[in-house]
Amino acid sequence: MIDLNDIAPAFLFVIGKGFMPGTSVYKPQEFGNASLVMTGVPFSLRLERDRGQVFVDVGSDASGWYKLEYVLEFVDRSITQQQLGEPPSPGLLADLLQARWDKVVILFGDHQRILELQTFAKQKSAALLNKIFGKR
Repeated sequence: MIDLNDIAPAFLFVIGKGFMPGTSVYKPQEFGNASLVMTGVPFSLRLERDRGQVFVDVGSDASGWYKLEYVLEFVDRSITQQQLGEPPSPGLLADLLQARWDKVVILFGDHQRILELQTFAKQKSAALLNKIFGKR
């Protein structure tokens, strides 16, 4: 069993917000890769460590899963990809989430806003793929 402190200790603050450990996977034979879902209401966090890099998704099986950096940019347009870095540091993501917690809670409680987030996330993903692979 893997816990939040093992993957991304900067997110320990979510325990104080009522989040509980859900499913977890630890693969020591695969570079120590691990994943953990922290279950909360109205959203959950899915944290994945892949070859030492940590990625964080926000959402649920019902609403879909979105990169935390996209959610943060969606609720606060002053946040930019350049500010976050590539890949974003878990500590910075945790700080930004903590500061915008109420906005994220409101977002995941509003079905219409989640539909808008889906469109926004698709656009961001398409832009990222275009940046990586370019148009040929």
